[in-house]
Amino acid sequence: MIKIITDSTLSVSKEMRDKYDIKIISLKINLGDEEYVEGTPDTYQEFYDKMLASSEFPKTTQPSVQEFADAYQKVIDDGNEAIVFCIGSALSGTSNGATTALSLVEGANQKISVVDTQSCSQMGLALIEEAIKDIESGLTREQVVENIYNNIKKVEICFCPDNLEYLRRGGRLSKVSAKIGEILKIKPILSFRENTLVCVRKVLGVAKAIPFLVARVPETAKKIYACCAAGSKYFAEIQEKLKERFPNHTILQGLICPVVTSHVGPAVGVAWME
Repeated sequence: MIKIITDSTLSVSKEMRDKYDIKIISLKINLGDEEYVEGTPDTYQEFYDKMLASSEFPKTTQPSVQEFADAYQKVIDDGNEAIVFCIGSALSGTSNGATTALSLVEGANQKISVVDTQSCSQMGLALIEEAIKDIESGLTREQVVENIYNNIKKVEICFCPDNLEYLRRGGRLSKVSAKIGEILKIKPILSFRENTLVCVRKVLGVAKAIPFLVARVPETAKKIYACCAAGSKYFAEIQEKLKERFPNHTILQGLICPVVTSHVGPAVGVAWME
């Protein structure tokens, strides 16, 4: 049997975890003296509330190599195989730790595949959902992994932060640029695809970002998410606009994981798979 192991950033729900017996390995976030263990989306609001109320800047920590090794040992002991989904290596060293752990468990290299999804949150969730379909259709682990890498080219998340404070405090934006941006109400629209984070547009205010975000979703998209981090006030609006443009699609709601939210703050966006 092919089992699924994923880190917590890929937003697998509690229901999906239980239905498919998915092993979730958590990243952690330190907020002052308090440690938050990233869980399933139903627990995200607890972190959002603490982050917004705190004067401290959150700091993220990847899982230990041993946590992955322990999960691999169970897979081997149970006579199974596994595919391991990790947040994009451009954002975290989690996939490196997952790969290192293979050498700690006898037989793991032959039975377990580690995938750098080159993605995060709803992008990675879409990849997992497609992999489950492939597993259920009877494909081998190698065939499933090949399809995952093909699908990586078809997923993207694009978002706009409500403010620039978290990007500044995380070192992704200079203090001067952030100050000028806030005064002029200039907001960057950021895209993450195939391990590359880029600013694709700058707009005057988040409200003007909504039409651009909606227009960026290709007509060929077969799965569309309206995404929100830390309760962005623009979440309802982007859902409405997506439904208007794609009346024949089910627009899925996606909460951006706390690890990513720690670096961008409150934000609204879209994610899709073609």
